[in-house]
Amino acid sequence: MNYDANQQLLLGLVLAVMIFGVSLELRVQQFMAIAKQPQPILAGMLGQCLILPWATLLVTLLVDLHPGLELGLLLVACCPGGNMSNIMTHLARGNTALSMSMTAMSSLLALVLLPLNFALTSAQNPEAAAYLAERLQALHVDQTSIMLNLLLLLGLPLVLGMLVGNAAPQFAERIMPWFKRFSLLAFALLVIGGVLANWQMLSANLGLVFLVVVLHNASAIGLGWLMAKLARQRGANLRAMVIEISMHNSGLALGLIFAQFGGELHMALVAALWGTWHLISGLLLVLFWRNKALLAQEEVPCVS
Repeated sequence: MNYDANQQLLLGLVLAVMIFGVSLELRVQQFMAIAKQPQPILAGMLGQCLILPWATLLVTLLVDLHPGLELGLLLVACCPGGNMSNIMTHLARGNTALSMSMTAMSSLLALVLLPLNFALTSAQNPEAAAYLAERLQALHVDQTSIMLNLLLLLGLPLVLGMLVGNAAPQFAERIMPWFKRFSLLAFALLVIGGVLANWQMLSANLGLVFLVVVLHNASAIGLGWLMAKLARQRGANLRAMVIEISMHNSGLALGLIFAQFGGELHMALVAALWGTWHLISGLLLVLFWRNKALLAQEEVPCVS
């Protein structure tokens, strides 16, 4: 299993730079518009923080998988969105302000809902509950770590980017193309690096486990689309909701598995495969939407 805390730190710093570049185009008015019409955030949180974990439980009850795999799926489903979803949304020409708002909200809710959802859902699966009781420890989320990551890797680059973009718009316009090139290059390297670093694991698990992860991620994509439609969202907002709900903080899941669950192989396998596959599925969504024009009423105002 390829998991290195130093690599996670480097990834976080790269994402922070990418978030700064994305934030150059954001304006306070965009966040104010979201605050005035919170339906997409509320619908997104309902889908991401409640429906997906319990729908995952239902699936684990219907299929016969190793209890460790079922626990891995439940844990990933309970995790909040990650910063990579903000980059994906930006590349897909979605509502980046909405994506960032959903990431921040789901991360804050995860302080309470992640351990609560995981405890409740795992307890409803008899085989998983027995396996958990025999082999694993109770889940305790490092609230300080989540808050620091949220502030340093999302909040700080977001505020700095918006300050530069709003205070010096001409300067921001000059440097934005460089940050966009950096984002595209970094994203490509992350996908390629993730696949190569875990190639042995991927090639050895291209059967049932990989299929389960792909289907689980596809169901999250479908749920994002459904919640957007139920909230009567379309265009840029729909893209943001689909990407946000389908991309979870699998790095957090891996950290919890190694720190608290003794690196349980089956759980770690699911989290690592999820972390690799959602980059690929996200790229496919970006490629699908990148050159697909938005109607005028579906666009989000920005400076570019």
